[in-house]
Amino acid sequence: NVPASLTAARPPAAAAASAAGSKAVAYERARLGYPYVWGGTGPPRYSGYDCSGLTSTAWGSAGVSIPRTSEDQWAALPHISAANLRPGDLVFTYWAVDNQASPNHVQMYVGGGNVIGADTVNVEETPLSTDDGHIVGYARPS
Repeated sequence: NVPASLTAARPPAAAAASAAGSKAVAYERARLGYPYVWGGTGPPRYSGYDCSGLTSTAWGSAGVSIPRTSEDQWAALPHISAANLRPGDLVFTYWAVDNQASPNHVQMYVGGGNVIGADTVNVEETPLSTDDGHIVGYARPS
């Protein structure tokens, strides 16, 4: 049996993306395999992306301007619950030993229980972590 605290982060299977959310997801899918570059926002200025450079550029391609860093995105965007996740929403986590209230990493939920993110090596699609201990929260650009 999986503890409820670990299954609570799983989004509903039938959640539908907004039109802008679908465009942002398509942008990120087209960048799978691009290299991770700290501070990167993609070509032409950079050869790759960092986590928040990818999300801000993806949403920008959909006509929605969001802040550049994960911390600023978390502070500025409306927060939602895990149960309300839909493709295009952002998942905020931290990479640290100690719990912290502000994120230092962001990925995009793309549906089917997966996220796309720029994670230290390249842009990749992975399962959404259900480790609530590292999830700061979720937000929806609009």
